[in-house]
Amino acid sequence: MKLQPERNLAAVEPIAPRDEAAPSSPSAPTDSLDEFLAPLGARAFLEAHWDRQFLHLDRDGRGGYERLFSLGDVDRWLAAVRTGPRDSILLTPGDGTGGSGPRQRPEDVPPATVYDSFARGGSVVLNRLHDSWPPLAPLVAVLGRAFCARVGVNAYLTARGTRTFPLHLDDQDNFILQVEGEKTWHLYERVHQPVHRGCLTYDADLVFPPFWGPRPPETPRAAELCLRPGDLLYIPRGMPHNAVAEHATSLHLTVSVTPLHWLDFLKAAVEQAHLHAPQLRRALPLGFVADGSRGADLRQGFDDALQAFLDHLSFDDTLAVVLRNRVRLQGLPPDGHLSHVDRSTDLRLDSQLCHRPGIFCMVEGDDRQASIRFGPERLQAPARVRRALEFIRDRPRFTVAEIPGLDDDSKLLLARRLLQGGLLRFAPG
Repeated sequence: MKLQPERNLAAVEPIAPRDEAAPSSPSAPTDSLDEFLAPLGARAFLEAHWDRQFLHLDRDGRGGYERLFSLGDVDRWLAAVRTGPRDSILLTPGDGTGGSGPRQRPEDVPPATVYDSFARGGSVVLNRLHDSWPPLAPLVAVLGRAFCARVGVNAYLTARGTRTFPLHLDDQDNFILQVEGEKTWHLYERVHQPVHRGCLTYDADLVFPPFWGPRPPETPRAAELCLRPGDLLYIPRGMPHNAVAEHATSLHLTVSVTPLHWLDFLKAAVEQAHLHAPQLRRALPLGFVADGSRGADLRQGFDDALQAFLDHLSFDDTLAVVLRNRVRLQGLPPDGHLSHVDRSTDLRLDSQLCHRPGIFCMVEGDDRQASIRFGPERLQAPARVRRALEFIRDRPRFTVAEIPGLDDDSKLLLARRLLQGGLLRFAPG
């Protein structure tokens, strides 16, 4: 297929506007992992596809993802978002070279510049859309909880007959949500599972195998798929791919999922162990960079440090570190919780409370104190309150009076603090 990097405004195939008077198409399911992956479902996906094989869910062109972010929302985003990272907007030529275009902050890109670039056949990429577009928050929360991962969303608007990037692979798992128009995807067999470069402290100094190079390895084609509105495509990390908007202008969302790897778990294990192992905190021998004869000293120190690590290694302690990290990084959702905080003074023993949807929660403690963590928050209490905290953790819905082990005033105080802190809210109905 011949790509067309230079095109005039009249040559750009528009996405047909929707008839506002017509009944809307069925919404693409995004409210739970099972619904997001319907009709396959979460269990079948995790067993057969996650971190293994691509998946294409053909929803017969019924659409639905436009409620997350539509073609009309590009203008709205450009007008409303006037600050962000330097690579928030990427305008690329239509020849598929991708990175050759400027990466800019929203405040540095007038809408007319976006219009002109797109009219010439270029692609418009909006990065980190999840940080600035509230309708995406529920989906990000659902996937973040299901995969215990960092989740991000980028939008790709590609003119007919062009592509955004050449053949490449990503070091995170991607879900492609086709919003409007069509796009043809070419997938190639993968040969390895990369980890996100941001996880590698010594990224610039590592010696990578050849297949980790900047160009993806040449492998046989695994599939050629055409995505239509409402379709979902899962591409596991490391699978080479590219895509072309062959017959119509395309708008799709790429939802990236960066999970924890065993590499992350082992790094957490070392950092936790070093707090109790002095050998791991000792400095390397002076002059070891310039003096090659210090190799024997380094080797002995390495052996000693490794043994100290093994002596203080604890799976349970490491797991607790990772759980705290996931709970904290998840944050709190933008779901209008202030309306519940405003009613917190009305709390009574018969008030029905529930968890805010999608928030991780954990309880820990010892014989002196107990604490409950949710998002970036932590509420500490005497050890005798642990039973009440565990009840709240395990019960998605309850009345204040049902909280065990406390007198009525303490029940109200605890419930009010967790409601005002952001874990609980008034139950509907």
